[in-house]
Amino acid sequence: MRALLRYHGVLLLRSQRWLPPVLLYAGLVAISLDGQSQLGSQLGWNAAVLVPALAWLTRAHLAAEPPAARACLAAATGTRRPQYAALAVPLAAGLLLVLLAAAGALLTCPAPRGFPLVTVLGDGLAGGLVCSLTGSALGAVCAPPLVRTTAGGAGTLVIGSVMLLVLSASPANAAVRAVFSSGRTGVRFPLLPLLAVLPLIVACWCASAWAAGRAGAASDRESG
Repeated sequence: MRALLRYHGVLLLRSQRWLPPVLLYAGLVAISLDGQSQLGSQLGWNAAVLVPALAWLTRAHLAAEPPAARACLAAATGTRRPQYAALAVPLAAGLLLVLLAAAGALLTCPAPRGFPLVTVLGDGLAGGLVCSLTGSALGAVCAPPLVRTTAGGAGTLVIGSVMLLVLSASPANAAVRAVFSSGRTGVRFPLLPLLAVLPLIVACWCASAWAAGRAGAASDRESG
């Protein structure tokens, strides 16, 4: 598995498909760092915009692998393990973005009054984790092999991002609301959203790996 992770990490970097979603995230975070937003509000914004950015990054990476390389990996390691590795690498990149954005917020945003800085920061990082997992789950279901067309994937990504951020039942929505209120009306660790997003990402990753296995089996039948 370590070799697969290393392979997909190199593939993501060399494909340069990470540039648009990462630049989108960096731009959305940068325009909000005005030095006036409270730390909790800034961390909530950082978490919210990560949902579409990480979903885009995940889809871009899953669509970047050449079919020949995918077939070689499937023959050597099976069809599902490479898919899990391909999903894990963008998620790791998203978690790194959470940390970098949190560092920027610490440097520019006023410290909360009446609430421990470490606690507010911990709430913000937990919210970023929830939104990272949510964005990864969305990216898994709007990318190949579940959705192969660019138009279908883009449409699913946009609609899914809006719904996940707007609907109150969404773990991402609940986490962002909790982080926004942290340092204002009270400290609210997003425990329930964190617990709710775990089965969501497991289901989406398993569906993506299952579809990859079906696609690999169909390809083997055609070649045979």
